[in-house]
Amino acid sequence: MRLSFLLFLMCFSFFSFAHKDTGITIQKDGKLKGLPAKYLPATFKVQNLTLQIADRKLLIPECISKFFAKSELSFSSSWYHTRSKLPPYFNIIAAFPAKNIEYTFMLNMDTLELIKAYSFPYKMDIAGIRYSMEPIGLSSDCIKSIKGG
Repeated sequence: MRLSFLLFLMCFSFFSFAHKDTGITIQKDGKLKGLPAKYLPATFKVQNLTLQIADRKLLIPECISKFFAKSELSFSSSWYHTRSKLPPYFNIIAAFPAKNIEYTFMLNMDTLELIKAYSFPYKMDIAGIRYSMEPIGLSSDCIKSIKGG
């Protein structure tokens, strides 16, 4: 009985300390809230699909923006994890609940270059996400065009 409880406690502790991205909110004027001062000003202009983080700007190319059409856009970020695995990143998430799919575009917050792009089912528990992620096939020209300036 004690061994079972100890194993339960160890598993629970592991999931309690799992990394979780910080949700970023967008205001009506396009300002992004929730990022630390180092990454301000931060805006996302829906009209022309322009992202600004600090002194970097990125006009989202059509090869990416086509995934945003009629989607529910949301944002998340992480800047407080171990940098040896990933740089600080900003996610643009395009969700289609009716189709049960979500597209995520992960950008390096320091350069606004694409780190990776993937899709997975919209309704998914945390344990299933890792095994359900599918890379989004983007052309090399598309990937080259995703550079913050």
